[in-house]
Amino acid sequence: MGFEEGKESLFAAAREEMSSRQQNRSEMRSAILRSIAGLVLAAATLAFQVDGRKAQTTPPAPEKQKTSKPLAGYSVIVVEPFIVENSQATKDFPAGEEANLQLSTIAGLQASALFEKVIDGSTKPAEGSPSSSPKEGERRVILSGSVIGFSKGNSGARVMTWPLPVGVSKAKARFVFRDAESKQEVFRFQKEAKFQATMSGGLATKEEQMTHVKVGLVEALIQEIRQRL
Repeated sequence: MGFEEGKESLFAAAREEMSSRQQNRSEMRSAILRSIAGLVLAAATLAFQVDGRKAQTTPPAPEKQKTSKPLAGYSVIVVEPFIVENSQATKDFPAGEEANLQLSTIAGLQASALFEKVIDGSTKPAEGSPSSSPKEGERRVILSGSVIGFSKGNSGARVMTWPLPVGVSKAKARFVFRDAESKQEVFRFQKEAKFQATMSGGLATKEEQMTHVKVGLVEALIQEIRQRL
């Protein structure tokens, strides 16, 4: 073999070895990429399965469990005696008017016909009377009311500043509904009623002002109940 032939043979062997090394590196690179892709796919599958289990087993948040119709299904309402919270916000509330507010509420609910039966919870029913125990399948809800704020206003200011809302009498009450059987609270809200200044009513008596405020609270209560049934 001549020198040129030997040199050419060496070059060919070197090229073949380089080509073989490049092929091996390419195969190794492909294998590594396939391995990485497999790991990524496995991780994604595991994450999906975990998320799926969470979606199936995790209960919805409490606020999402609450229904917009918490009073639906109740056919009887028991109106307990109303109270006045002992605070600076209620110090001017006329004594005894909470009882009149409860009676006005009972009368308003009876007139509204939102419930089949309205029971005065301030009187203990006689044994064996229809209101002493619920009938089979009858669901009862208990309503309690608390006066949490009151401003007697100023009749003189109402007249002098009419029609501006100055010197307005207003009362705020909290209403809480509980299931009669479980005693668990099912719904609560607060409402405020005002005796607005008018030329004819600016000098109304305290009794007339209270009547306006009580009627306003009862009307607001019934409107709220109507939306929750």
